[in-house]
Amino acid sequence: MSAPDYLLASTAEELKHAMTRLAGRPLLALDLETEGLDPHKHRTVLLAVGDDSFQLLVDCRATSLEPLKPLLEGSVPKVTHNGAFDAAMLRALDVKVENLLDTMLIEQVLTNGKREPRRSLSHLSAKYLGQGLDKTQRLGFAGCTDAFTPAQLEYARRDILATYHVLLEQMPAVVENNLETTVRLECRSMPAFADLHYDGIFLDKQAWAVLIDEARVEGEKQRDLVDQHLGQVVQTDLFGRVDINYESDSDMRDALSKLLGRPVRELNKQALRRLGHPVCDALVRYREMRKIVSTYGESFLDAVHPKTGRIHADFKQIGAPTGRVACRNPNMQNIPRGSRFRACFRAPERRRMITADYSGCELRILAEASGDPSFVNTFQRGGDLHAIVASEIFGCTVSKDLNPELRDRAKAINFGLAYGMGAGGLAAVTGLTLDAAESLLGRYFAAYPRVRQYLEDSAQEAIKRGWAETLGGRKLWLEIGERVEGADLAAIVRVAKNMPIQGTNADILKVAMAGIRARLRELSCDAFMVNNVHDEILVEVVDDEAWDVSEMVREEMVRAGERFVSQVPMEVDVSVSEAWQK
Repeated sequence: MSAPDYLLASTAEELKHAMTRLAGRPLLALDLETEGLDPHKHRTVLLAVGDDSFQLLVDCRATSLEPLKPLLEGSVPKVTHNGAFDAAMLRALDVKVENLLDTMLIEQVLTNGKREPRRSLSHLSAKYLGQGLDKTQRLGFAGCTDAFTPAQLEYARRDILATYHVLLEQMPAVVENNLETTVRLECRSMPAFADLHYDGIFLDKQAWAVLIDEARVEGEKQRDLVDQHLGQVVQTDLFGRVDINYESDSDMRDALSKLLGRPVRELNKQALRRLGHPVCDALVRYREMRKIVSTYGESFLDAVHPKTGRIHADFKQIGAPTGRVACRNPNMQNIPRGSRFRACFRAPERRRMITADYSGCELRILAEASGDPSFVNTFQRGGDLHAIVASEIFGCTVSKDLNPELRDRAKAINFGLAYGMGAGGLAAVTGLTLDAAESLLGRYFAAYPRVRQYLEDSAQEAIKRGWAETLGGRKLWLEIGERVEGADLAAIVRVAKNMPIQGTNADILKVAMAGIRARLRELSCDAFMVNNVHDEILVEVVDDEAWDVSEMVREEMVRAGERFVSQVPMEVDVSVSEAWQK
């Protein structure tokens, strides 16, 4: 690394002078030192920006970043490490940083599926530059009111130098593995994820609390029913509760076996429903209510920020090997469709919520990838896909009202194929016997033979070359040893079938998010994205712009899909309401 050449700036004049030294540079590195992780609560203390010849360190406690905005919001590429955090923190300083690269995301793309121990900046510095980073100074910035020490300034300077040089070392590997498109996609969509976290989503706390109380009461009611039945064969305490552990599957199997007079081996929902006894229905309902209380419950209410009144969830941009997004603190992607819980996520007064959802996105990707003419034609004709497929494989008229159970079976196959599901999985989902499930899959593949051929060929090709790949070129490296066989090999085959479909879906969503964000800035709309759920995007917007923005969202989502899928039309269902629809 070069000898120190940096400037510590604490006034607007010093920032203007530094801007002349940074102007025209083709690439800069950017990093922040903050008091904490919450952009609505913690201050940014120090900003570092520069390249390997000059670094500007800005004391954010003493001066505004206004003179730097043309640089930070401009077209020059700025490389970061975990840049979504930096972008969210800069939002609090009225800076919307653009054109970011991210060494952490790039490393995830490069090593997707490989057993890399860590992707911290220190780890990447050791890996690519042969020298780790001493991070002991990091905590010293929290609550720092005095002048920065030489050690703190050197720490900040070395962080951006390491980030800068790590990127230079990563890029040859990106090019060698043909991952430029995926890296560009991830980096371009990163500010959208920073905005999701910063802007947050509004939750009607009162309505939410009512639903949790209802679930708690209903759960107790269903448990009482289970106790009444099991009390015939199990000891009860003074309060009439059966003396077994409801969390113990072995206890519940033994009790149900005694009550029903036959062995009970499975306790999943489908198996319990098949037993056809009221105690089983009550147990299923009790477990559903218990899951509602434990999964949602007070945790979502606790997540409402005391300052903004909104939930600011953490979105992990590459949350799965397929490239799919994950969410936590709390998990905003785990709210059931069609539930009253979704309606609790509302737009504030004089605003609206746009819910935009791809229609059968993964199935359209499967049609595109397989090129099966009958499957492609099914989409080109439009209509109820699951009913059309059911009619094809069962040889009779099927709709939501006519032979709906056949439509449900076709639907289970349609979605299951995108996850590499075989006959065993189909049997578990539908309640069919294994033989019946195998027969049903046979009918499906007889109707759409190239779907089966594509799934088998793509999986075998992936195993042969060592990676699975999306339509856009994202790669998942497969850990295949010489002795992989049996269940382990079957699991790898499922991943190899699933990844191109689910991964392309993830790519489409990210392209759409980046496009929507860019259009919202271009149009200066009073609107912003507040959530995404795999193939669904939520946008909050002011009343009088809702319909125009909803049409723009549709356009961008369709355009993103058409980037990867050309043989079948991409359809997006859009609604405008006071709350999250579907």
